[in-house]
Amino acid sequence: MEYKRGDIVLVNFNPWRQKEEVGKIRPAVIISDSVYNEHSDLIVVIPLTTNLIDDAGILRVRIKKRDRLEKESDAMVEQVRCISKNRVIEIQKQFEAGLLTEQERYNKIIDVWTDTNNALQRK
Repeated sequence: MEYKRGDIVLVNFNPWRQKEEVGKIRPAVIISDSVYNEHSDLIVVIPLTTNLIDDAGILRVRIKKRDRLEKESDAMVEQVRCISKNRVIEIQKQFEAGLLTEQERYNKIIDVWTDTNNALQRK
């Protein structure tokens, strides 16, 4: 199975250790590099939620519903995780619907990753 940056995967986040961590089975967007993903047993993901927050600043990025992502969702940037590929239940192409070009997809993912790194460095 291929794991490409920008793909939406269904992930089993159980067990979770702290109440602040997301749990259960939920979709997530892959943010680790596609080449890295080919050679590693791990991928870096951001979990998605349908609990939408409009004014969350850099902590949330809105993902429109498409393909098998049945509802508009927020990417919970503060919950970025490195997970085993064994936790992935299935993979779904986020951009098959043609809503963004490949370059726009890449730029948005880099923006999320950069904003997350900057926010964590300020803490």
